[in-house]
Amino acid sequence: MQIRVSLTIRFIFIVSTILLAVLLSIYLYTQYYLSESFYRRLSNRTETTAELYFVVDDVDSTLLRTITDRNKNVLHSENITIYNQNKKKVFTTNDRKGLPLTEDLMTKIQLEKKYRFKDGKYHGVGLYYAQTPEPYFIVASAVDDYGRAFLAQMRLIMVLLFLIVILWVSAAGWYYAGKAIAPIDDMGQKLNSIVPKNMHLRLTQQDNQDEIDTLTHTINQLLDRVEDTFKLQRMFVSNVSHELRNPLTKMSSQLEVSLIKTRTPQEYQKTMYSVLDDIQELIALTQNLLKLTKVDGAKQDLLVDKVRVDELLWEVRGLLTKSNALYQIDILFDELPEDPDGLCMLGNSALLKTAIVNLAENACKFSFDKKAIIRLRCLADEIQIAIEDKGIGIQESDLSYIFQPFYRSSQTADIKGYGIGLSLVERIARMHGGTVDVKSSPNIGTTFTLILPSNITF
Repeated sequence: MQIRVSLTIRFIFIVSTILLAVLLSIYLYTQYYLSESFYRRLSNRTETTAELYFVVDDVDSTLLRTITDRNKNVLHSENITIYNQNKKKVFTTNDRKGLPLTEDLMTKIQLEKKYRFKDGKYHGVGLYYAQTPEPYFIVASAVDDYGRAFLAQMRLIMVLLFLIVILWVSAAGWYYAGKAIAPIDDMGQKLNSIVPKNMHLRLTQQDNQDEIDTLTHTINQLLDRVEDTFKLQRMFVSNVSHELRNPLTKMSSQLEVSLIKTRTPQEYQKTMYSVLDDIQELIALTQNLLKLTKVDGAKQDLLVDKVRVDELLWEVRGLLTKSNALYQIDILFDELPEDPDGLCMLGNSALLKTAIVNLAENACKFSFDKKAIIRLRCLADEIQIAIEDKGIGIQESDLSYIFQPFYRSSQTADIKGYGIGLSLVERIARMHGGTVDVKSSPNIGTTFTLILPSNITF
C-alpha cells in the first residue's frame, strides 16, 4: 500500500472515529433529555389528575374528563386510569386503550410509590396514592411522537453530516498526504538520476530543520560513502588486475619461449622453477586477498579469545626470525600492569597475530639494519603496541593513502610486496574497536602504534 493511501486512510479513520463519538454522544444525550422531559410531563399530569379527582370536591369524573379532553397540553395517546386496590377501574380520562395494571406492575408501583416504565412505544408512569382512606393505583401512559420524530430527523441529519464530513476529510487527507510525501517522491526521482550514473551529484537541502531535511542530509552522507566505496572498488579491481597480470604475463612469456624450439632438460627445469616462483607469488597474493575478505566479513561474535598480548609478541618474534635469519626484533616493555589480566584482551588471536606480523615484517623489510623494535604499554583502558624501524620512512603526501588496498608509494616500488598488509592491519584493528597510529620521517624511520581496548571483564 502506498504511503499516501495509508496516510489518507488513517486520517479518515481518526477523524471519523472522533466525529462518530461526538455525534453519538450528542444523540444519546438528546435522547435521554427528551425521555426525561416526557416522563416529567407525564408524571406532572398524573399527579394533577390525582389531586383534582381526590382533593377538589367540586370536580367529579365527568368534569375531570371534560377538562382533560379540552386541555391543549394533553400528550399524544394519553390515558390516565385510577384503580382501587382490587384492580378495579374507578376513573379513566378517556376511552383510549391504556396500559393494564398487572400484578407485577402493581407490586412495583406499591414498592416505589412512583414508578416509571416503558411498554413498546408507550411511556408509562405508575403512582401509588395513599392520601385517602383506601389507597389507589394510578397508571398513566402516552406516546412521545414528538420525541420520536425529532430523534428520527436528528439521525438523518447526523448520517448526512457524517457522510459529508468523511467525503471532505477524504479529499483533504488525500491532498495533504500528497503534499507531505511530495518531497520524498521528488527525492526518489533525484536518487534515480544520481545512482549509479551521476555519483557526484547530491540532493538539495532546504534548511527547513525538519525531518525531510534531516533525511536529505543523511542520504547525502550515504551517497558520499557509496561514492567512496565505488572509487575504492574501481581502484581495488584495477590494482588486483594489475597484480595478477604481472605473474601471469611472465608465466605465459616463459612458456611461449620454451615452446618455440626444443630445449635441454636443464633449460626446461629452469623454466619450470621460474614458473613455480610466479605461481607461488599468485598463491601468496590470493591468500592475502582471502585474509582481507575474511576481515571485511568478520563479525563481533568471532572476538571470543582471551589474548595474552606479551605472549603473542614473543610468538611473532619467533615466527619472523625463523622465516628470515637477517631479521632482528627487540621487544621492550615500557609499562606493565600489576595484575597479569591487564596484559589480556578479548579478540581473535589469529587475526591479531596477522596484524602484528605484517607491521613487524614491514619494519624489518624497510629498515636499513633489518631491525624492528616492539614496545608494549598497558594502560588503564587500552593496550598500545608500537613497532619502530630505522628506515626509509613514508612521505607526508603518502600517509593518507597507506591503508588503502594495493597502494604502494614510489619509495617502495623496488621492494617486493602487494600493498595489502597495512590495509589488513587497519581493518583488524577497527574490527577489535581499536585504531592504528603512524608517525614517520623520511630517511629516519617509521613508528606504527596499534591501539586496542583493554577494559574487558573476563
